[in-house]
Amino acid sequence: MLNHTYAAVTDCITIFDIDEQKFLFISPAISNILGITPQQLNNNPSLWLTLIQPNQRGEIDVMVKNLQVDQSVALYYQIATTGNAGKNIVDKKSLVIDASTGHQILTSSIAVNTIPGAGETEIFSDLFYKNANPVWIADMETLRFVKVNHTAIKNYGYTEQEFLLMTVNEIRSPLEAERVNELLQDRGSFLKPKGDFSNEGIWKHLTKNGSTIFADINWYPVKYNNRACVLVEAVDVTTQLGYQEEAKLREQFLSSLIDSQTNFLIRIDIHGSFTFVNKQFLRTFGFTATELIGQHFSICTIPQELHLCVEAFKECLNNPGKIVKLVHKKPDVNGGIHDTDWEFISIIDDSGQVCEIQGIGQDITDKLKIEKEVKAASEKLDAFIESITDSFFIIDNDWKFVKVNSAFEQMTNTPREEMLGNVLWEVFPEIMDSGFGRAYYEAIQKRQSVKFTEYFELIDKWFSTSVYPSAEGITFFVKDITHERRAQEEAHWAKNSLEALINNTHDHIWSVDKEMRYVYMNNAYITETTYLTGVEPKQGVHSYMHKGYTPQIHQEWKIYYQQALDGEQYTIINESIDRAKNTPVYFEVSFNPIYTQQGEIIGVGCFARDITQRLKIEQELIDQNERLRNIASLSSHEIRRPVASMMGLISIMDRDNFYNPDNEEIIEHILTVSTEIDDVIRLIVDNTFTGNP
Repeated sequence: MLNHTYAAVTDCITIFDIDEQKFLFISPAISNILGITPQQLNNNPSLWLTLIQPNQRGEIDVMVKNLQVDQSVALYYQIATTGNAGKNIVDKKSLVIDASTGHQILTSSIAVNTIPGAGETEIFSDLFYKNANPVWIADMETLRFVKVNHTAIKNYGYTEQEFLLMTVNEIRSPLEAERVNELLQDRGSFLKPKGDFSNEGIWKHLTKNGSTIFADINWYPVKYNNRACVLVEAVDVTTQLGYQEEAKLREQFLSSLIDSQTNFLIRIDIHGSFTFVNKQFLRTFGFTATELIGQHFSICTIPQELHLCVEAFKECLNNPGKIVKLVHKKPDVNGGIHDTDWEFISIIDDSGQVCEIQGIGQDITDKLKIEKEVKAASEKLDAFIESITDSFFIIDNDWKFVKVNSAFEQMTNTPREEMLGNVLWEVFPEIMDSGFGRAYYEAIQKRQSVKFTEYFELIDKWFSTSVYPSAEGITFFVKDITHERRAQEEAHWAKNSLEALINNTHDHIWSVDKEMRYVYMNNAYITETTYLTGVEPKQGVHSYMHKGYTPQIHQEWKIYYQQALDGEQYTIINESIDRAKNTPVYFEVSFNPIYTQQGEIIGVGCFARDITQRLKIEQELIDQNERLRNIASLSSHEIRRPVASMMGLISIMDRDNFYNPDNEEIIEHILTVSTEIDDVIRLIVDNTFTGNP
């Protein structure tokens, strides 16, 4: 509030705190002006009023008491000094608000008034030349400056010669100049009815360099060089207005800040009664300010925890400056209970005594609820992590273990006590140069998730690892996939072996899905189908739309496939034409429904074998059997007759007398029968090798 400016003023300056009823500053010049010492006035603030002539005292007192904040008034009165000599005084008073304390402050600038009331005397006293405020004399008619003091020259930047060539409107903006003209038109002249010193309020002036000065204007009619003039004192209040505006802004900002706080702000006097509560406190607990101000803090404390509040209150009283923390429950007007967290500190006055306690708090009901939920979730997560069969661990950014589960302990055969808090590479140095180590570094550097599979030779196992980096470190899921890996290898070997077997057979193997599209075809099927049709079958294409077959054949195969899709397992003989030889080719085709584990048919598996050669051999065997039957028939009918004749002739031969003439005739007959037998044998031979009778 006080600054070096007041020390430079030759007038008597006083600053009075109305709320505290004490002077904050009294300049030494009071002795020369009022004839009393600063100590006398400080001891008796009403002393200045008793110096005023009785006939003026009441009016002056009323004018001071009616002064409003941010207003100024110029008082003219006469005082009686030592020896009862009279002295004319001009006393300019202003009422402002101190931004730091909020108190009303009355400032006074008191000087001896040496300007005569209606005289014609020229006035160039020390009040004009040595006045700390800009003062000038202006011609009432032309408004031209006719005299300026040194302060005006210094503050406005014009030389005395420049001032004397200007009018009072030339130190104003056009709008302000228009105000002057309107004022003169309304009033008719500078003079008030009584011709007293006139205060015209705050005006905006412009300096030579264009800066703005806010001036509190007071003028008084005078005669100068036999012309009607006015003596003008322009008190620079730019800084004062700036302070006031700044104080207003600070007050508005502080009020806005307090009202916009999501925290609670309260003040309690030394008796435990509320002196202030902010809007957030009122909104949360449903009170109005009038319901709380002046009431004891127990009004919004549950009985079970009142002792906590009392203990915190006493601790603040007994320990000025110490921050006292308190967590307790507060009820609202609707019966709800709020968990609150507070920090209290005592406030001391100028004498060092505690005068109030200030508290800042917040509603932590939701926070505690969230923390409880987080804790429960964390416990569930820990239970889940411990229950999973996959190994799990977390390391921080310093590669130190912060969490491991039992599965990881068992997999590594290392107690978690030997891991937690220790560096990964120190506990398991062998993984530094492994795929694990490289993947860990990659996850840290790229800050991206990494998944990989690695064989750990030291324990002859395969592991699938997922790495998830975060701002706090890395999370790892490690799964032992040794059995799966080996099962995959075996399945892969079996698959390769089966495919090798399937593709090395001459039989045709293929399958179709429920839409009759090719799913699988072995090499033999692809080769044979391409050879027979000239078009290679493609996986995913409808088998009944193969371009190498006629529409009739497509329709026949749709029926075959559908029959199997309906659940029937059967075999057919299919005839095709060898395009190169133009000869028939025969295939034995079996159709087998393909089932899921749930018994649903999802396709048809087909196996076809070329039986052309087999059918040819079967036909030859049939032909051969037919010839054998013919031979048997010839043997049983054609040979039996001549053999019977020969046996009859032999039986009548005279075997005792070979030269019996009758034997000669019998021998002739035997020769004839032998020729017949030879013809029959030749016929059998012909039927055997040629099939022709």
